[in-house]
Amino acid sequence: MTAPRATSSPPAADLAIVGGGSVAVSFLYQFLLCLDPAAGPPPAIVLYEPQAEPGPGGAYQDDLSSNLLNIPAGNMSALADHRLDFVEWLRGQDPAWLRAQGAETIDPADFLPRPLFGAYMRAVYARARDLARTLGVALTHAQSRVRRVAPLPAGAGVRVEPEQGAPCVARLAVLCNGNLPSLAFPGLRDAPGYFNSPYPVHALAGGIAADAPVCIVGTSLSAVDAVAALQQAAHRGPILCVSRNGRLPAVRSPHNRPPDSLRQLSRDGALRLAARHGGGLSVDVIAAALKDEVLALGGSVDADDLLGLAGDARIALDEEIRRSALAARPWQAVAAATNAAVDQIWHLMPDAERGRFQSQWRSLWMARRATFPMRNALKLQALFRTGQLQVGAGYLDSRYDAANGLFHTRLRGASGAISTHASRYLVNATSFSVDAPGAQDPLVASLLRDGHARADPHGGLALDYGTGCLKNARGEVQPGISVLGSLAGGTYFWTTSMDVNARLARDQARRIAAEISRAGVREGPPMLKEALR
Repeated sequence: MTAPRATSSPPAADLAIVGGGSVAVSFLYQFLLCLDPAAGPPPAIVLYEPQAEPGPGGAYQDDLSSNLLNIPAGNMSALADHRLDFVEWLRGQDPAWLRAQGAETIDPADFLPRPLFGAYMRAVYARARDLARTLGVALTHAQSRVRRVAPLPAGAGVRVEPEQGAPCVARLAVLCNGNLPSLAFPGLRDAPGYFNSPYPVHALAGGIAADAPVCIVGTSLSAVDAVAALQQAAHRGPILCVSRNGRLPAVRSPHNRPPDSLRQLSRDGALRLAARHGGGLSVDVIAAALKDEVLALGGSVDADDLLGLAGDARIALDEEIRRSALAARPWQAVAAATNAAVDQIWHLMPDAERGRFQSQWRSLWMARRATFPMRNALKLQALFRTGQLQVGAGYLDSRYDAANGLFHTRLRGASGAISTHASRYLVNATSFSVDAPGAQDPLVASLLRDGHARADPHGGLALDYGTGCLKNARGEVQPGISVLGSLAGGTYFWTTSMDVNARLARDQARRIAAEISRAGVREGPPMLKEALR
């Protein structure tokens, strides 16, 4: 595939899309599909993405085949209304190429290497370019990051200032600028042997000496990816994963099948459930509804199955593998099915209940809800059995000793005693940051500094639920600037899953396409021409 030629941004556009990863390209393609060719002259779009090829972003970049999707292929699609688009694209590819990428079979239930989804997203962007050409839409890829976005007075549009190239005034802007880097260990950022993220995992495989001890801070999905990458790279040194609770994620049963529908936690069901409880949903009401959904699917509410075994992570993983290999686990199927309504369920929770969930239940929910595939579970089990892998709870802190070039990680045991573990390398697998005020990203920092945005107390930026548009420092909705992706997590809760993001992108695409069509793309807002002078 030939990469599109990067150009400087034009002086004006109807729509500016900031970011060119999977969420941005999903939005772009669905927006183009929403356009009515008979509604008027086609719009002009500028896509700001520093990479030469939009589509994969950081999440689905080229990487080792050990780096698996944590969602079945049948739920990975850029199109919210065509869930099997990724699977159908895969089935049209050369089988030899697929095998070289680590995909022996193509089934909607498969957990496939993440780089394959990146290749698919490149193909989706190519489709978008072709569709734009057919519709007469001027689509420009401006190969630059964006440092500032600001609404102009009196609805005159949005000024977008890239790091390279001329500023652009657009009628509307959609921010899809990806994950914020972790801020967990600012003092270690320049220490030799420190990785602030496991991704891309090929950097771990290529940058860590094969015999050296490695400490991975985190025991969630990112930590599993890091361990699997080291295993694929034939790492021989000891690997220690640590976290406060020492829990690995649940292993997804390959026997799971999605329910036909949820009774209480579908979109309509959640509205009815909230109406029966005074218009809102408490943590307790949601927990009871989840229990009912599992029982209706023929599952049990065995605590060991739902919550996992506490204590020794090796024993817990053995039990997870045994249960998942034996039969379907209906609670997993129910939890996955809530993705279709998770944003609405979150929206229906009063703020006090959201805070209660975040402080008391989020850690356990994320550890159990975010399951990982059997293929990687078996890799970890093999490393446990040889003694190469250990998992520790009671994480306190990690420090770097420049005198000997070692990281020292402290754990507090069940008895209260503190132990210290030395490693040549330290990998931060605590996930990306959702702390907007602490962000070093120039765009996020300028939005907050200029008062065009405010932080959401539950992460990311505060948004209007119905439109995804920013709320400014005074709490007023900024109708010209909307947000998709991880920075929308405080409003929609679960914005790291492609099926949720594709649906939110589709909803924004429909709204924005209709708005541009109603306004008329050529005349622009009343002050647009004046703003460009």
